[in-house]
Amino acid sequence: MSLIDANVQTLVLRMDERDRIDAERRAERARLEAEWREQQRAEHARLDAERAERYRLEVEQREEIRRERERREAESAKERERLEAERQHAEAESKKERERLEAERKQAEAESKKERERLEAERKQAEAESKKERERLEAEYKKADAEWRQTQAQWHQAELEERKERQRVEAELWAEHRRQSAEREQREVEHQCEAREQWVEYRRLEAERRAEYEKRLDERFDNMDRHYLEIKADMKDLKKTVIITAITASLATVFGVAAFNATLLSGMISSFESGKNTARAQGGKTLLPIPILRPSTEP
Repeated sequence: MSLIDANVQTLVLRMDERDRIDAERRAERARLEAEWREQQRAEHARLDAERAERYRLEVEQREEIRRERERREAESAKERERLEAERQHAEAESKKERERLEAERKQAEAESKKERERLEAERKQAEAESKKERERLEAEYKKADAEWRQTQAQWHQAELEERKERQRVEAELWAEHRRQSAEREQREVEHQCEAREQWVEYRRLEAERRAEYEKRLDERFDNMDRHYLEIKADMKDLKKTVIITAITASLATVFGVAAFNATLLSGMISSFESGKNTARAQGGKTLLPIPILRPSTEP
């Protein structure tokens, strides 16, 4: 009876120890989940800060390009206004010169009414010189107009170069944005691969622990069977028969308790697997490896 009581007391102590270990593991699992959530929040905050900084740099670059374009347009407008003013000034001077020559011609005609024949040659010569002057002024005007057109062409070329430079800068910014997006996606894929490897390792450790637990149960049952056979072999009289009968009843009780523990453990493992599969199907998130819940079977 003392051996049976000791076995029962040992089983009770082991059950209490198993409950304590289960409570510690549940607390450790809750702590790991809280740390994982905190890491996820920090990672999201860092990504948001990087995205805001990149957007600020893009805005500054666009503002700098716009200011440079406005400055070049203002310079081009000033240059066009200067050329237009020079052309108008040249036209005004040419007009004044023609008016002066016309006044001189009229005055010469008034003074040479009496001497028309003598001054006819001089008048024709003055007209020829006036014609040459007009041709010279017309050539200067055409030259100024050609210079203005050349300036227009240069301004148009500068505008085309500026547009190409702006397109090149925008292409570089877009390429940098695509490169950063690709790096971010690659980091996410690597994180998912690492989580998948952790999950495989967790399943392997769980299988090893379950096999070890089953092996220890088999050894305990074999030990009980061996003791039972030894006691049965030593049974010689009625007293031993009564003792063996009591021991058999105790062993039956122990086997019943062990079977109940095995059934309870199987139900706990099945519930844990079902909850884990349900969480993966609903959330689609990778969970951290959590140690398996099993009772202690140390002798």
